[in-house]
Amino acid sequence: EPTVRAELMEQVPHIAMFCQENRPSIPYAFSKYLLPIVVRYLADQNNQVRKTSQAALLVLLEQELIERYDVETKVCPVLIDLTAPDSNDDVKTEAVAIMCKMASMVGKDITERLVLPRFCEMCCDCRMFHVRKVCAANFGDICSVVGQQATEEMLLPRFFQLCSDNVWGVRKACAECFMAVSCATSQEVRRTKLSTVFINLISDPSRWVRQAAFQSLGPFISTFANPSSSGQFFKEE
Repeated sequence: EPTVRAELMEQVPHIAMFCQENRPSIPYAFSKYLLPIVVRYLADQNNQVRKTSQAALLVLLEQELIERYDVETKVCPVLIDLTAPDSNDDVKTEAVAIMCKMASMVGKDITERLVLPRFCEMCCDCRMFHVRKVCAANFGDICSVVGQQATEEMLLPRFFQLCSDNVWGVRKACAECFMAVSCATSQEVRRTKLSTVFINLISDPSRWVRQAAFQSLGPFISTFANPSSSGQFFKEE
């Protein structure tokens, strides 16, 4: 019964906390019994079960209740499988969103090794614009986690593709996260590459894309400020 599985997922973070507090007497209980259920339900046929398992997974990561080894060996491989080309459309879109949200929680090393290659593939998913839209919406977060080198070498070519996507919703998502992407690049790249792309978004055929770009104009300009001379800089809390 799906409602039973969904209800179970809502209790998992509480049980995980209990396991953590009683770790000496039950050291492997969560890793061995509970985590496999959480990741299995990420591909459940029932939408509500998937949603509750996704929420549970993010809470577990946020509270640092999943060991790094388990993230690498049990969570990431399942998410990679769920974002494979032949995966169910809804499941794939949801898995991409989870990968993006967990990046800041698992850090640069795991994100760069395990998440980034598949994320780059998903940005070019020609069949499903929903997947490309999720990638575009979370692009800034991925850039901020992996840092300048990976952003400029691996991510920017994909970002430029997304900025000229044939679906206006994808371009709008790019405009909304433009400042975060800019923050992860060098001044030279901002000046020579990002500025040109941003001008295209400001003059986009879609009113919604133009509107989003104009709302990002001030924040984007702020990334050009030199703190040493202007005394001003943008810091995202």
